[in-house]
Amino acid sequence: MSMGRFVFAAALSMALLGTSTVEAQVRRPMPVVQRIEPTSGPPGTLVALVGRYFDGEQTVFLGSAELTVQSRLPNRWTVTIPPGAASGEIEIRTPRGNVRGPRFRVTEAAPAPVVSGFAPTSGAAGTEVLLRGENFSPRVADNYVHLGDTPVVVRTANPTELRVIVPEGATSAPFRVRVTGAGEATSSDSFTIGTGTSIAGFEPAFGPPGTHVTIRGTGFDRRASRVRVYLGDERVRVLRATETELEVEVPRRGATSGRWLVDVTSGGRAYSAGPYDVRYAPVIASMDPQFGAVGVRVTLTGEHFGDDVRAVTALLGETPMQVRDIADDHLVLEIPEGASSGAISVTVNEMGPVVSRAELRVVPHVAVDGFTPRNGGAGTEVTIHGRGFATTAALNTVTLSGQSCEVVRAAVDALVIRVPEANSGPLVVTVQNAGEARTRQPFVVTDAPTIASVSPPSGAVGTEVTITGTNFGTRQGLIDVRLGDHRMDIRRSSDTELVVTVPPGAQSGRIRVTVRLQGTVQAPQPFTVPEAAAP
Repeated sequence: MSMGRFVFAAALSMALLGTSTVEAQVRRPMPVVQRIEPTSGPPGTLVALVGRYFDGEQTVFLGSAELTVQSRLPNRWTVTIPPGAASGEIEIRTPRGNVRGPRFRVTEAAPAPVVSGFAPTSGAAGTEVLLRGENFSPRVADNYVHLGDTPVVVRTANPTELRVIVPEGATSAPFRVRVTGAGEATSSDSFTIGTGTSIAGFEPAFGPPGTHVTIRGTGFDRRASRVRVYLGDERVRVLRATETELEVEVPRRGATSGRWLVDVTSGGRAYSAGPYDVRYAPVIASMDPQFGAVGVRVTLTGEHFGDDVRAVTALLGETPMQVRDIADDHLVLEIPEGASSGAISVTVNEMGPVVSRAELRVVPHVAVDGFTPRNGGAGTEVTIHGRGFATTAALNTVTLSGQSCEVVRAAVDALVIRVPEANSGPLVVTVQNAGEARTRQPFVVTDAPTIASVSPPSGAVGTEVTITGTNFGTRQGLIDVRLGDHRMDIRRSSDTELVVTVPPGAQSGRIRVTVRLQGTVQAPQPFTVPEAAAP
């Protein structure tokens, strides 16, 4: 259905029902008073009406007495009980009818307060004044004090005394005291506003406990015993005093950030405009590790590092370090590019710098250039050449195909390792806090041949000689057998036996068997070639 047809249908339906558009609108509900606070009191009592659907057309009555509405909130109105009102039900009157609420009991009025005097009689804003009199309320909240038209803060109260603070912006005037349910009284004399005590500034603006702070201002007393100074709620020691300057000491225990308060006996009181910030210098207790390459993270443990990375400045020598993690008791820093060995200095929130007792040694990243020999069996000693090795053997880890190699000797540019039972592969070198590197070429693990016996032990040219042993292999082309410098012809071969012939020109000596990529072995005993057989 189109919007026009819908509107027409709705209007036709309302016309048929005899109801106008205005009358069809929902009317606002009548007001509801859920409760009143308090439920009793003398004339002058402020009563809160808590409920719903209050609006500006409504009036409030207690019996025949209309109550003045002091404040209007959507669900809370405050009214005053007038003189002459009698106990009864609170009633809200509206153009559409009246609504009755809870009952309020009017009690006898308490005796009116009396202000007999006050001291001191003059002072600046912030001055504490003692009002003396009668019939004050022991509840601070029931006493409303004004200096002229300016509200005054009541600090303490009892039936005969009120302690108040002269507010900013007040002018010379009598004190006016109103006590809830008891009336109002005005002092016969005026309090005179003078320049009095004031704080113009202080320095330094922050520091640790024990810091000496100079407070400048007016209205101080050169007698330190007549000046009380507080940092927050903590009283501080006054070391030196003049009429315009105070030197104080931040408490060594219990000090917290806050505004300064100067209270001069028979003078005035003044607060500083801004707070003094109690800050603690960081403490570096330990460093771990104490050496590392660029990118290695170093943890400082201690105190007062805070929790804001932006407030921390850390330097290794003159080079800034990046903060990777922070808590009040530890700081994690990263060794930066271009850094040299040295102490770490830390500044937190402008406190410091504090310098570590130990130096951080910056080492190069480990690198491998090559190794010799390129192959060998288990137990072979291999020398790895490179940079950034630790001179302490235990700080270097070398593996071959996942198997650990024994580090026999260590220098900054060379490691001597012993090959374990392992498969061939690259040698991987890991140096603590300096990284990892591997050889470009694999180390070939060989099964070197062995010779157990040679039979016969002597023979002329052409004699067949049987060599027994191990690891000769099954590929004859990879085997080379020599007597001295003369190659011996291989007639038959297996992994454990070789049959060769004595070559022409051979002389007595040890038979040597070489298996390519596996190694070379000499017979334990020499083979004798009779001289008659020699050419």
